[in-house]
Amino acid sequence: MAKFGAIYLSFDEGLIEKVDEISQILIQVGYLFIVRYHRESPWIQLYVEEPENVSDYAYKVSKIFPNRQVMGLAAYTVYDSVSFSHFENGKIVRLLESGFEKKRLWDKIEGNTQPWESQIFGNMKMEIGSVGMVSYHIQKIGQFFQLPGFGIPQQGEPWTKEI
Repeated sequence: MAKFGAIYLSFDEGLIEKVDEISQILIQVGYLFIVRYHRESPWIQLYVEEPENVSDYAYKVSKIFPNRQVMGLAAYTVYDSVSFSHFENGKIVRLLESGFEKKRLWDKIEGNTQPWESQIFGNMKMEIGSVGMVSYHIQKIGQFFQLPGFGIPQQGEPWTKEI
């Protein structure tokens, strides 16, 4: 994986009509994300072509859907530039970025420390300019939250819906 970017939007499990409704709302405001969903997951994945913009897009999507949780995961694995963002009700819960400004160093740390972070990051120092997270951490975060569909959506996947 050279680059990966996705926004995850919470929704009511199994309500496929909601996926179509969410897709139509996104189209109306000008977003043409590839939408992926899986019936067993309470998350919809919005695939983003530009990993460096995932946090900004996640914030904007959280404003469009204020009653839902929104998470963004992004990685340029060649450079170990990665980000995680979590928004609720249009506000930052947690924003973590490293490697976009200085290779493998924390660039942004916003919001409150979350209880799950010690499982993912161990004793890693969480300070701007210190050694930051890498793509391995993004993978672990995705697994922790049981987010669907890591990777680039392939045409014809049974759980892919394009808008």
